[in-house]
Amino acid sequence: METADRNLLEKLASLSDNFPKLGIRLSLAAKELQNAGTPPSESLLEELMAYGRDFATLKEQGLELAKTSQVSAGAISSFTDLENLIKALASTTESSTSQPVLDILNQILAIAHQEQPEFPPLQPVKAKAKELHELISNTKSDQLPDDAQALIAETHPLSAVLKLVKQGKNLDDEQWLELEEKVNASFDKKLMLAISRGKLTIPNHSLPTTSRIKLPALEELDQNIATQTNTQKSTVPSLPPLIVVPSGGAEANQTAIDDPDVMILEDPTPGKTQPVDEIIIVPGVEISKNSPTVERPNTMLGETTNQSSAVSVGLKVLVHIQNIGDRIFAGQEYAGTRGQGFRVEAFQINIEPPIPGLNLEYMAHVSEIGDTPWLEAGKLAGERGKSRRIEGFAVRLTGIQAANYDVFYTAHVQNMGDLPVYSNGAYCGTRNQALRVEGIKVWIESKS
Repeated sequence: METADRNLLEKLASLSDNFPKLGIRLSLAAKELQNAGTPPSESLLEELMAYGRDFATLKEQGLELAKTSQVSAGAISSFTDLENLIKALASTTESSTSQPVLDILNQILAIAHQEQPEFPPLQPVKAKAKELHELISNTKSDQLPDDAQALIAETHPLSAVLKLVKQGKNLDDEQWLELEEKVNASFDKKLMLAISRGKLTIPNHSLPTTSRIKLPALEELDQNIATQTNTQKSTVPSLPPLIVVPSGGAEANQTAIDDPDVMILEDPTPGKTQPVDEIIIVPGVEISKNSPTVERPNTMLGETTNQSSAVSVGLKVLVHIQNIGDRIFAGQEYAGTRGQGFRVEAFQINIEPPIPGLNLEYMAHVSEIGDTPWLEAGKLAGERGKSRRIEGFAVRLTGIQAANYDVFYTAHVQNMGDLPVYSNGAYCGTRNQALRVEGIKVWIESKS
């Protein structure tokens, strides 16, 4: 872990030790003030001011590091908000060394046979890749295992399999024979036969490159913060904008602005009279019906399209997102994030307003658990706060009116991007490949 992260965690631990005790003393002092008019002691007020200064300094340092490391940050108003931010920074730095290897293993786990989903000769490859993935994910040291270093150097048998599948047509005879010998020595020869016949593929295997994130020293942050105290900070960001999620909800309305390439999503909470200070600005991209799988990295919560919607049934889609929590979306709104590394941990769907005779049910594949049973509308698929990812899901309609409607859905999956549109109970996603769903989109259309 980088020194800056370690120092932040140490300061966070110090705040964690102090604020509960301070809170209890403030509570008792408040009762004394209310009952007898006794003012708080000067020492208590000094401690409160010191806590406020420490919190503000740590908040500034955390936000500065978030900009440097491209960790998404929202409004920081409580110790819990600050704790989540700093732990996310620490997690990002810890994983930066191993992430390139994990990306390679994720590609290997995504290899599939075009005709046989459970192609037997491919299973030992995936089993070894999964074993290495778990080993490296649980390794806290910066020193990678020998297998991981071999994967980066492309000397591991798994690297040979991946290179043949991805680049087979572009290899010369000498390269092909060298890789073929390595694969045949480690795995079933039927695997090499399937590769040579072009039967193994990786869906959308163009993966984003990952580089080690270098964080500035905490002392540099102290100097920067002190320098910027009485000066206006630049409003032109040098990094992609942070995710800012409105606290009141996530159903978005488009707002007309001069730039046609920018769409502003606002908090539409009914009855809210105060102005909204927090917004999300995302690229506005028009999608044709003939192109349901469009790659748009780093698109944020609540994405909508400019095309006219054919949705005739109202939906309420709740998703629980890692580091963000519960957010609610409407039918055909993108529910989740893209390119931020946040998993969808749970979801539930309701038809709102209800339609007599029409209902729905859904299931999900949850990491470490497997497939859930089919759940009726309104029940949560997945778990909150257990760090388990949704890897895939399906939705189907029920009731006497079900034959008159179709339900459509898609997902954005780690390393695969936007999947095709599925419908009426077909499974969307992966199973047992350690690939997280980062967002979903669901809508229902009338057949008439």
